[in-house]
Amino acid sequence: MQLSIIIVNYNVKYFLEQCLCSVRKAVLGIDVEIFVVDNHSIDGSIEYLQPLFPEVSFIVNEKNLGFAAANNKALLHAKGEYILFLNPDTLVPEDCLADCISFLENDETTGAAGVRMIDGRGKFLPESKRSFPSPLISFFKLMGLSSLFPRSRFFNRYSLGWLDETKNYETEVLAGAFIMVRKQVLDKTSGFDESFFMYGEDVDLSYRIRKLGYKNYYLGEDCIIHFKGESSRKGSLNYVLMFYSAMKIFVNKHYGGSKAKLFSFFIRLAIWGRALLSILARLFNKIGLPLTDALIVFLSLFFVERGWVHFISHREFGTYFAPYAIPVFTLVFLLAATITGMYDNLYKPSKAFLSSVSAIIVMLAVYSLLPEQVRFSRGVILFGGILAGIVVITARWILIRSGIVAENHLSKKNHPCLIVGSLEEHDQVAHLLKQSGMEEKIIGRIKTTEDNEVALGDLSQLPVLIQKLMIRELIFCTDSLSYNKVIAVMQSISQKISFRFHSKNSGSIVGSDSSATTGETVASDSYYQIAQPYFKRMKRLVDIKFSLFLLLGFPVHLLFIKKGGHALANAFQVLSGKKTWVGYASEEKKLPPILPAVLNSYGEPLHQPSLLTKDALERIDLLYAREYDWLPDIQLILKNYRNLGG
Repeated sequence: MQLSIIIVNYNVKYFLEQCLCSVRKAVLGIDVEIFVVDNHSIDGSIEYLQPLFPEVSFIVNEKNLGFAAANNKALLHAKGEYILFLNPDTLVPEDCLADCISFLENDETTGAAGVRMIDGRGKFLPESKRSFPSPLISFFKLMGLSSLFPRSRFFNRYSLGWLDETKNYETEVLAGAFIMVRKQVLDKTSGFDESFFMYGEDVDLSYRIRKLGYKNYYLGEDCIIHFKGESSRKGSLNYVLMFYSAMKIFVNKHYGGSKAKLFSFFIRLAIWGRALLSILARLFNKIGLPLTDALIVFLSLFFVERGWVHFISHREFGTYFAPYAIPVFTLVFLLAATITGMYDNLYKPSKAFLSSVSAIIVMLAVYSLLPEQVRFSRGVILFGGILAGIVVITARWILIRSGIVAENHLSKKNHPCLIVGSLEEHDQVAHLLKQSGMEEKIIGRIKTTEDNEVALGDLSQLPVLIQKLMIRELIFCTDSLSYNKVIAVMQSISQKISFRFHSKNSGSIVGSDSSATTGETVASDSYYQIAQPYFKRMKRLVDIKFSLFLLLGFPVHLLFIKKGGHALANAFQVLSGKKTWVGYASEEKKLPPILPAVLNSYGEPLHQPSLLTKDALERIDLLYAREYDWLPDIQLILKNYRNLGG
């Protein structure tokens, strides 16, 4: 056996699916065995993947053993001369594995080899090559100074930032996302040290390989895509703490004494610094945007009022406008913005416009009820509200473009995209997007071969088409297009767009626009509208409004509703958040969880026996969850008003 590949999975079945598809192409001509160790995933990874990849040996753990222990479990069964430890959120080019094996075969002094890694945006990942941690190196890394000065020999020794990433170098540390090691070397090290649960195990293994007298080599001429953040969320305070724990184990194990104490001091200092930054960032994400919008709205009305007084009315509005009218307008704007989803990363300019219109209507309605002596100009409310909407839209655009505020992938649901692949692959991707409600985003196909089917253009025309058609997303089909070519195209595109990846006959599309967060997936069973914050909130608002409608109309409703007392009890339970008016008809566990319901997804009281089969009920619930909207809930409740008592 020439090569054994070991992949540890934890709740990333679609990324692993694409990874295994790439591995299938990369192992052609190699005598290979593939192991997937599942660390007690709850996303149905094994049930989904096992039928698709019969050549893979799946090992299922009854609990999450951690990265090191899971790899070691498969290592006991591995028979390959070389062992590749590979992350599930990677895509491996066709010639990558053969190149690494060839390099190791030609240099017996090298114990392990790693490769250049880029993320889902095509950007180089600095951790592809690293040095061993020291107190100062780790401090600069955790405080972000290594990222601030990426080419500095002083600040970024962690990632050896001054070295050309496209060249081959002997290095100290190789990344655990892709590390190929001689089996005879692993036998001497006994695999990974299971003291490391997550992070640091690759540093420790690299150290022990070097200690045995072997070299670790970074092969910058070979490149893989590592989405990063799919196996674990990086950049958070939790990551810093886990990194600290791992480095502490490493230093105590290999350094000891005063160096370990100095290391601990620097890392603790870095943790306090990162904790402060993390708290400030969370604070801004929670209240920073609403406060910014509130300030914009307040100032917009204030300046319009001052201009109105100075240029039009030539008289003051009195003492009521500034202390009462402007704050009330601001609060109404924020309430409308919250309801429409402006703070759920579902931002669209139309939401700011809708918030302004809502606030204007409410304030004009209130204005009409005010006594004459405290009235102010309706023109100020109208023009001030319009100005506020325009400035909020502009400010949010600036924040998104500058990267201060992230644009969630949900806001890109229907951004224009091109599919790069054959006609057959195009049709497969279009079908997946249609199942997820995103078929409208497809602008056309870019052909990868000299086929005669209809297409917008070929790869040579891609940069021009992206610019002219304002394309925001490319979906690469990786059967007709090699992964090496995909990587080359990604790195040649200067525009800021998203990249997605789909292998022929697979059931998913994956990608990632940030190396610090979980990525994006599209699959026939991956997107549920009912799980999105905006729709969850609207569902709750419908529940509250109908509960209040029943309670405030008591006892009149008792004349029309069967089991009126039960309906009243249901209203109290829905209002208190223990029930919802409309919910699932079946007990399907894979759907997003919602509260127990009074009526099922097609309007019948939940406790009544159904004439439909279990499969039919599950299909109805699947459609309800995937295509959820609040208006059909209202229609079901009104249609079945007499049955609200159950």
